[in-house]
Amino acid sequence: MKKSVNIIFSLIVILFLSSCSAPDTGQRASIGSPDAKTLIEEFSDFQCPACASISPQLEDIAERNADIVRLEFYHFPLSYHEFAFMAAEAAECAGDLGKFWEYMNMAFSNQNSLTEDNLKSFASTLGLDTQVFDNCLDSGKKKARIKSDIYEGRSRQLSYTPSIYVNGQLVEWSDAEEFEKYIKSLE
Repeated sequence: MKKSVNIIFSLIVILFLSSCSAPDTGQRASIGSPDAKTLIEEFSDFQCPACASISPQLEDIAERNADIVRLEFYHFPLSYHEFAFMAAEAAECAGDLGKFWEYMNMAFSNQNSLTEDNLKSFASTLGLDTQVFDNCLDSGKKKARIKSDIYEGRSRQLSYTPSIYVNGQLVEWSDAEEFEKYIKSLE
């Protein structure tokens, strides 16, 4: 009897511990060399008009200078943007399928229509496996990643988007040309 109780107890502990494992937050969306001297960290919100303008420009700068910079994307959905959090989750789900940046650009281009149905339709438009995408979005498995990014932004006392850091220092955006000159001056 005692042996049976121990076995049952052990099984319960194993099941409990396996259900408490940390959620997979995966790799952060990034462009550029992991060994680059210059790290650009972008905190962005998919319903932020300024983010919709600046984010694609940052992506372009990072792609053209991938040997000297690394761009890392952080989600910082503002509380008053109703669909920004879910759009962030959707972008992460698209990232799992290799299309984070394409999805990001589609979300920014359609930021006035980021309903759940439209977020799922964007995945189809990009040719993603919609069953895998929908399961990811519906499961909420990307919530931990988004919350972690929000926590990181709050720990840096951010209150607005876009917020851009270069090598750990918050920088002001003026325009793409000036920003790229600044980045190249850091070589």
